[in-house]
Amino acid sequence: MTSDRGARRDGGLIFVDPDMVSQLERAESSRPVERAYELIRRAILTGELRPGDHLREEPLAAMTGTSRTPVREALRRLVGEGLAIAENRHRFVADFSYEEVVIIFDVRARLESYAAAAAAQKITDEEIRSLERLVVEIDQIDPAGGAEAANAFVTLNSEFHSIIVNAARSRQLKLLTAQAVSLPLVLIKQFVWDQSINIRRSNEQHRDIIAALAQRNSEWAETAMAGHILSTKPRPRDAAPTRRR
Repeated sequence: MTSDRGARRDGGLIFVDPDMVSQLERAESSRPVERAYELIRRAILTGELRPGDHLREEPLAAMTGTSRTPVREALRRLVGEGLAIAENRHRFVADFSYEEVVIIFDVRARLESYAAAAAAQKITDEEIRSLERLVVEIDQIDPAGGAEAANAFVTLNSEFHSIIVNAARSRQLKLLTAQAVSLPLVLIKQFVWDQSINIRRSNEQHRDIIAALAQRNSEWAETAMAGHILSTKPRPRDAAPTRRR
């Protein structure tokens, strides 16, 4: 079966279009582990690898043009992100049903809003300047840039949220939020649930969070962060999500 997203299934293997591979080869991520990670991650997010699929090392090595060792490391990272799950010594694509995605967003909203409230009392001026710099960089992303824009936003947005969690100065809170924060919620919303990201609105909310932190207002920071995350939650649909082919 041929896919318009550049991949097809053949005897249980997934073959990626050479144009897709060549683009990754030109990027810095062409090193074996990064190459395996990027290609497997993309296959999960575009639906070529479906929830529950067994992530076997040998077929994935063939798919990515690497060996089993880079694939093993890539799978370890994907499990850490929450895109894959580990059961005994096997790895499977995680479940991104609407119910599971809603739980992920709700948990993250609770954890990060608490972190923002704590950070408001401990964040440094230098950290606030770093947040302001990220907001400026996000403003430069073209909202119509498709997957490239989404990935650029994910990188900068993740750094924004990470600074705030770190500013709470709590090792336990950082450990609790680690997996929830690492899961690329923006990409799941756009590529799994086919719902667009409003980069401009999100960045305006970032500015509101920064204002609360700069004024050392814990209640405002907590409310602003919770609203920010919950406002991006995917909308419910009657039918199962249509996966892109």
